[in-house]
Amino acid sequence: MQADSEGLIRRSGVERRTAVGVHPAGPPLQLERTCCERRSCDDNEDGKKKSDTFHEKTSGEICSNSKTSPSYTADVLAFAKRHWLTFAAGVLAAAFVASGRVSPGAIARALDVDLLLVLFALLTAIEILRGSGYVDLAVAKTLAQFHSTRGLALVLVLLSGVLASLITNDVALFIVIPFTIVAGTFADFDVEHAVILEIVACNLIGCLTPLGNPQNLLIFHRSGWRAEHFIAVMTPFVIWSIAGLLAALFLLGRSRPLRTIEVDLPPRKIATAAGGAICFVLVLLEIARVVNAWPAAIAALIAGAIFLRTRLFAIDYSIVPLFFFAFIVVEGIRTMNIQRVGSNLYVTSIALSQVISNVPAAILLSPVASGRWRELLYGVNAGGCGTIIASLANLLGWRIYVRGWNRDPRFFWRLTL
Repeated sequence: MQADSEGLIRRSGVERRTAVGVHPAGPPLQLERTCCERRSCDDNEDGKKKSDTFHEKTSGEICSNSKTSPSYTADVLAFAKRHWLTFAAGVLAAAFVASGRVSPGAIARALDVDLLLVLFALLTAIEILRGSGYVDLAVAKTLAQFHSTRGLALVLVLLSGVLASLITNDVALFIVIPFTIVAGTFADFDVEHAVILEIVACNLIGCLTPLGNPQNLLIFHRSGWRAEHFIAVMTPFVIWSIAGLLAALFLLGRSRPLRTIEVDLPPRKIATAAGGAICFVLVLLEIARVVNAWPAAIAALIAGAIFLRTRLFAIDYSIVPLFFFAFIVVEGIRTMNIQRVGSNLYVTSIALSQVISNVPAAILLSPVASGRWRELLYGVNAGGCGTIIASLANLLGWRIYVRGWNRDPRFFWRLTL
């Protein structure tokens, strides 16, 4: 579920600006530098030199360049590192199938096709909505109502949780963290602390609904609960989480006036917003068990081809094959007496999340959670606030922050501790 955070706040087409805060204006902040002109100049200066160099090469040298370049190898290794969990699940699933522990018939029974389809539809619908420009506009308009650092931090943290409960935690982080970084350049407050609380809010407030994160969607499908019952179960957990986050906000220091923040927003596209909204409504209807997942998946595929085009292939769909392989793995370990491990499901799910992340923990423990879904839900969502690998949102938030703020590695340890 990772998309380029730089695409959220950028110059594109007709430039539109919005101001966050109403205090004396500071200089406009250019969040993304365009390098096209510099590249063009470099190309003009170096074009003849590159052409001459090419013609001086022998055929042997040209053939040697056809070999796999170090950069290509590095890209492959980076891709494998980024999706190591999916690859590991695939290898383990293949081992179970090859050993005969999981038969083809067992695979068919274990797979939750509706869950895989709705995951695909949700990821695509959210990307379409992001591309419409209206999500960025809504966030900017909300932030414009606050004029102090503490008020801004409060709305950023709570907005992170609310957005996460509606459009998944990773998308919420892609939207909110860049705005926090912008605010940090115009106000004297602890940006690291604010971003950490935003990540925690995505984990603990976003879990209110089945849409908040992948483990919630899995448990929602496996438990057979209705959406309103799921929300009722998670409400006490979320209320306590909000209380803790509000207390932590006072650690940010005294409140200070906030100067004007100018942010470049992408142009709004009404047709794209309408297409994304239709897909998202179909996902909600599947969550409400009004329709199955096929209409949402088909609509998302068509809308993605129309509005995203080649960007459809840039969406991180790795969570879908991860779940596919994980269903096979869970089927393979049914005979491994996992019930002993799950005697205290809440504690076990928290501990397991620290090691393998909360999504795999939810998948592995779901076979023994019948009648104990509340324990598993609370455990995997609380467990996401431990180590940096305990939740995919932790890793994603860290990467967005480091890339945008360029600060020292202590953020890693603050997030973990």
